[in-house]
Amino acid sequence: MYKRRGLVWGLGALMVIMGAFLASNAIAAEVDVYAEGAYTDSDLVVYIYADIPDPILSYGVKVGFDTGDLEVVSAEKNDAVWYFGSGTTTYEYMEPEIDNTAGTVVIIGGKLDTEAPTAGVSGDRILLGKVTFNRLSSNTPSITLDFARDGDFANFVKPTDPPTVLDDQQDGVGFEVTIAERGDANADGDLTNADMFRVKQLLIDNIYRCYADCNASDDLTNADMFCIKNKLQNQ
Repeated sequence: MYKRRGLVWGLGALMVIMGAFLASNAIAAEVDVYAEGAYTDSDLVVYIYADIPDPILSYGVKVGFDTGDLEVVSAEKNDAVWYFGSGTTTYEYMEPEIDNTAGTVVIIGGKLDTEAPTAGVSGDRILLGKVTFNRLSSNTPSITLDFARDGDFANFVKPTDPPTVLDDQQDGVGFEVTIAERGDANADGDLTNADMFRVKQLLIDNIYRCYADCNASDDLTNADMFCIKNKLQNQ
């Protein structure tokens, strides 16, 4: 079974070029799941997205973390997209499972629309969920990303006949993690003027990156460029 796991850190221009080369030669998964995190001295906020070319009915992801470095404050699933019901009337299902002793957060979601039961969810950068941590140490924060319950039940399922469980397929689901300091908009490990230009490009492309969201407003605006400028002046 092919899985991509790990933590992506910027190590300078050479590593960026090498990473781009490797990515261009990697085998793409049917569903790419990726976590993007932004940290400050006191917290870490992680958003989990998926690129889903063909519709799926469900997902299940597990976030792992070091309990000496991080403590979960909250976790939520994106129930605006992943819901059970008609879309007008929806029904509650399990909330994320937080275990600050074991160092895990399990987020499970699905879409079962009674008006279109097999429609599923597809698209790029579909939000699965969000996890907010307190930082308990000065260590650079890191997390892992994996199936919610590997082997216990189906996590990523396509609405085929019979249903296709992507967990069991080679190159079915890929996992990747990128974490950077808040304001490090290009996630290269350094806060420089280049980060202001990166924010400008993200605004043009209408793409949100939490580490580019310097002022932690949950929105990317010109104010984030000024926030980065102020950080640079205070370095």
